[in-house]
Amino acid sequence: MKLYTIHLRPEDGLQKKPVFVREGFNFYAFLFAGLWALYQRLWVIFIFILLFNIAVGYALQTHILLKPSALVIQLGFNLLVGYLGNDWVRARLNRKGYLLADVSAGDSLLRAEQRYFERVLASAA
Repeated sequence: MKLYTIHLRPEDGLQKKPVFVREGFNFYAFLFAGLWALYQRLWVIFIFILLFNIAVGYALQTHILLKPSALVIQLGFNLLVGYLGNDWVRARLNRKGYLLADVSAGDSLLRAEQRYFERVLASAA
């Protein structure tokens, strides 16, 4: 069962689709950290990831780090990005004026959306 947080802008009401963000580890942020940050429009995070990768590359070029050490450091950094990725998305939504409206669970995003809208429509009736 996967948990999703649901974010809405108060001024939009029910006219716009709410944003669903999954709780937990983000596999795409782990595998494609920089590209994922660009896709999510997390510019500061992207610059931080880029600077980190440049620093690791520089440490490899100047023989400060050996390749196995750099690999372990990069893997640890990507794990950190994977675990914090969805939290960064939530923070971006919060800065844009979205509020945490609800939490929904489901086997998939579609099922979580279905449960959320069932609750919303039942409370509106």
